[in-house]
Amino acid sequence: MKTRTKTGVTRRDALRSAGVLAGAAVFTGLTSPAKIAAETTGKSGSDEEYVWLSANVNLPLFVAHDQPALRLVGQELGVKVTIAGPNSVDIRGLVEAVEQTTARKPAGMMVVGWDPSALIPAINSAIETGVPVVCVDADVPKSKRYAFIGTDWFDLGVRQAEAMVKALNGKKGKVALLGLIEQTIDQQAFAGFRSVAQKAGLTCMDPQEDKGNQAEAARVAAAVIQGNPDLVGMAGFDSESGPGFGQAIKEAGKAGQIVATCVDAEAQHLRLVKEGVLTAAVGQKRELFTYVGVKALYELRHSKLSFTKDDKAAGVVPIPVNYNTGTYTVTKETVDLFLRT
Repeated sequence: MKTRTKTGVTRRDALRSAGVLAGAAVFTGLTSPAKIAAETTGKSGSDEEYVWLSANVNLPLFVAHDQPALRLVGQELGVKVTIAGPNSVDIRGLVEAVEQTTARKPAGMMVVGWDPSALIPAINSAIETGVPVVCVDADVPKSKRYAFIGTDWFDLGVRQAEAMVKALNGKKGKVALLGLIEQTIDQQAFAGFRSVAQKAGLTCMDPQEDKGNQAEAARVAAAVIQGNPDLVGMAGFDSESGPGFGQAIKEAGKAGQIVATCVDAEAQHLRLVKEGVLTAAVGQKRELFTYVGVKALYELRHSKLSFTKDDKAAGVVPIPVNYNTGTYTVTKETVDLFLRT
């Protein structure tokens, strides 16, 4: 997940809407329907409602991974699951959706932290009115949210570096890093990458901004390749980085010569791995964001665990504070297991 850069561009901006969400849907009557979409999914045997809220709710990445898992856990637990939020990268719209959902008093809310500061008041207000909130995919750490469920980005950087070091097999030289360089999670990933790559004798160049855009990533990568004949590797930390510099590597005739790794393992990333342009793609277990999110909120309501004479008064909750959902590394040897078509 990405929040805004200073220019207002995110990796999500580069992706088009996937259109109407799959599955049965009932509009819940939120105000400003042009800005805020909502749907209730899954058959429920309970009046309990668990709501997943995000900006850009129709994002293909969400539709392919997060939302099917949300429906599945709703069916498994016999509860109602609802999707709400604006259809675009609209932070004000997301804040409004959180506020409006809070007023309905659902059993719990999962909020994707697109903006780690703007969402604080709305999340805190929900908690104070008795609606439990967990953050998923992207955190709002200074809020009163009960837990964060998502990827450890330092570890994601480590996984990329490990794959690159293995592929280079002792070869030394420069490695380029691309991503949204002002984002906290990218900075964590850069640090994780360096912690492994530098010990292996690789020279990590200063991270390059790709604006979460494939065309920009291709342009930046082409310039780096041309200006650094001793470049041996390239690592991308935005969803668009890998496809972007994959194009630049192909056009430069450097496939197989530059070891390239990236975050995310969507179809376009996997095809480049199969072609040998990308050496490894490190995927996030996105399905766990919503699947575990609903279960965490469900436990908050139903767990019989106790830690004090009055856990609520003591501010103690029966779930972990941080859930590291993990990653997986796709290489040419394993890519066919991940390709759906």
